[in-house]
Amino acid sequence: SDCIADDDSEQRLVIGVLGILDSVEVNAKSTIAALKALHIDVWMCTGDHDETAKAVAHAVGIDAENVCSNISPEGKADLITRLQRRRRESDNYWSGGERRGKVAVVGDGINDSIALARADVGIAIGAGTEVAVEAADIVLVRSNLHDVVVALHLSRVVFNRIKMNFVWAVGYNLFALPFAAGLFYPWTEWRVPPAFAGFMMAFSSVSVVTSSLLLRAYAKPIVNEDGTIYEQGCCPSLHRIGSVICLLPSIFKVRQSPTKRGWTSVEINQIV
Repeated sequence: SDCIADDDSEQRLVIGVLGILDSVEVNAKSTIAALKALHIDVWMCTGDHDETAKAVAHAVGIDAENVCSNISPEGKADLITRLQRRRRESDNYWSGGERRGKVAVVGDGINDSIALARADVGIAIGAGTEVAVEAADIVLVRSNLHDVVVALHLSRVVFNRIKMNFVWAVGYNLFALPFAAGLFYPWTEWRVPPAFAGFMMAFSSVSVVTSSLLLRAYAKPIVNEDGTIYEQGCCPSLHRIGSVICLLPSIFKVRQSPTKRGWTSVEINQIV
């Protein structure tokens, strides 16, 4: 501000005000919408005052009750711990319908390093400080917030492929072992030749390895402006098949609310 002082008095007149405001990232709003489409709760934890935090949260689509302002670095770590202790509905039949929350933190500053280290997965912006990058598990080299969605989507695809390979290998061996052991010989008088048994064993390994190598055909999804996710390549159909195979025990369980899968929350520390 520039002020003019009267020589004969102590009064001052303000003739101008200069304000500095960080702009919101271009992809912030679509990234938040995409994370919500993946059934992930999004929280905002910042050291800014309450008015600024709520204004930015409203602009990008974060719920007001999920905004924490005036938070110190230690307070951010405490919030991560509280979120991790929360129980949420699970689609896993063996977990009794609930499981412990998992938290991913996205940050780029020194104040975020403690929270990045405390979280189950720390995601650092490539253009951030060196301390934040060292404390994180994943570094977004391009500093594009859409890559947060891509990283979580890729992790789900890979983990579902692991579960699909495990179910396939167990089912295949449970089906083939009785024939190889000759359990049906008293009724069928049929034995598996050694060469054919070796071929079946090799086919089991080759099929699992081939299924894993198909991940090389993975193409990252496109996040549209409205937050919808467009999946590309041949992995989306295989991803859905793996999900159906691995969730068969859950179809016998009646649920009163829609199933939420994946991460409990993603805390966005820096979206401006």
